[in-house]
Amino acid sequence: MAKKKFTEKDIQQLLQHYRGERRRLVFQLEGVKKAIRELRAMGTGAAAPTEKTAATKKRAAAPKRKSGPRKKRVAPGGYRLSGWDDAVMNAVKGANRMMTKQQLLDVTKKWAAKNEPKTTAAEVEAKLTRALQKLSGRRGMLGTYRTGLQRGYHYGLKDWFFKSTGKLRPAHLDKLVIER
Repeated sequence: MAKKKFTEKDIQQLLQHYRGERRRLVFQLEGVKKAIRELRAMGTGAAAPTEKTAATKKRAAAPKRKSGPRKKRVAPGGYRLSGWDDAVMNAVKGANRMMTKQQLLDVTKKWAAKNEPKTTAAEVEAKLTRALQKLSGRRGMLGTYRTGLQRGYHYGLKDWFFKSTGKLRPAHLDKLVIER
């Protein structure tokens, strides 16, 4: 027995048909549920419920979410950077070169000793990691470059990278200093 091959158009038509049938059956099911409620109310002597129940009201009142990715919420007036974020950004700007996390850790330890002396070395490293993830990810203020010669990224200002591809511009390759 030969199998019939369905085309994309055939599949779409079948899906459309089944979705229509499902809608029709759901509508009929709601009518049956309403009739059952009325019969139960008549059997107990209470008045037939004509109002929608609270659960039905909630479902009807809730607006449907549009398909697609959620819109990003942006704070009015841009984002306010924390002291840690400022320290990282100032370190990269001040050095005017790509910096690894280890190099930035040295700078932020000095900054933390002056500005937040109660933080431990582990907390400094954790806060630096969070700042780097935030600045190179969501905020898009730092770009990342992986040399392949050592572990991790080199972080640099986003202006040094192409907007479309995220790759380092050839004019800024001199800002990449690899230490051994």
